[in-house]
Amino acid sequence: NAVVTDSRVVQDYYRRRYGAETTYIAYGSDVEPLPPGGALARFGLTPRRYILFVGRLVPENGAHHLVEAFNGLRTDFKCVIVGDAPYAEAYKARLRAQAGPNVVFTGYLFGEGYRELSSHAYAFVETSGVGGTHPALLEAMALGNCVVANNTAENLETMGPAGLAYEGRLGGDALRLRLAELLARPALVEDYRQRARAWVQAHYSWERVTDEYEALFQRLLRG
Repeated sequence: NAVVTDSRVVQDYYRRRYGAETTYIAYGSDVEPLPPGGALARFGLTPRRYILFVGRLVPENGAHHLVEAFNGLRTDFKCVIVGDAPYAEAYKARLRAQAGPNVVFTGYLFGEGYRELSSHAYAFVETSGVGGTHPALLEAMALGNCVVANNTAENLETMGPAGLAYEGRLGGDALRLRLAELLARPALVEDYRQRARAWVQAHYSWERVTDEYEALFQRLLRG
């Protein structure tokens, strides 16, 4: 069982589908927030006055859920879409055509700019319907964001009790209801910020991940 998975859901899939045992070791996230600075100014953003998405702009990552949801909200908040994909021009064009004036597309954003925007969102939304543990979701939680995610088994595992979910098969309509609730209840958002930070510190620290890899390597060396 030297094969490592970063999700118990994926581990269970290998067991059921192939009868193969793997080793579960979580992905890690230890990141520190940055103060407001040049990245927020560049995109005309105010701390805690925008909803954030980070990911490749391809259909399976579901950014259209957020654009559809945001179009139906009555708010002066902005919706920030961080990411790109050089091979999905038709999908990106469709997203931009659907987006209202308060939707901001930043393109690729890495390093301190990405971390700055992730440090000051009102809420972070993970719309992907595929994949295991999404690093951007973990990093958003580590930075103390209230997170809302498509209710895939993998996302629910990652968030545990520290995040909120929406029914992914219902798309933007279900996400809109969840976001409207959060916009109306800032105290709930603050509660989930605290939950998210504590959850990541307890379950997804790089120190813990490193210890588990060291234990795996020792088992392999012992045969």
